[in-house]
Amino acid sequence: MSNPLTKSYPFCKTIFSINQRVRDLISRIILDEKISQLVNSALAISRLGIPEYEWWSKALHGVADLSTVSQDMRFNGIIQSATSFPQVILTAASFDAHFWYRIG
Repeated sequence: MSNPLTKSYPFCKTIFSINQRVRDLISRIILDEKISQLVNSALAISRLGIPEYEWWSKALHGVADLSTVSQDMRFNGIIQSATSFPQVILTAASFDAHFWYRIG
């Protein structure tokens, strides 16, 4: 990371392993901040250089949320919506590799 406020933190230093960096970062995030990341519109954690993030944009849900689809997208009445899979974090929490395979 190039954020001058956080570049001294171990999680920003590539000399450490990914596991060390993840442990360091997670240890710095307080419970309320962790909870704020569990929604699709995750708030910024600016003290750690983490920007806000829209998790819905990961495209797993395709065009299931019609409120965010452009006016060029139309369903024809026979097909009234698109497939929507569970959030990635919840799917991962299933620890079910076969489920992941079936999702594609």
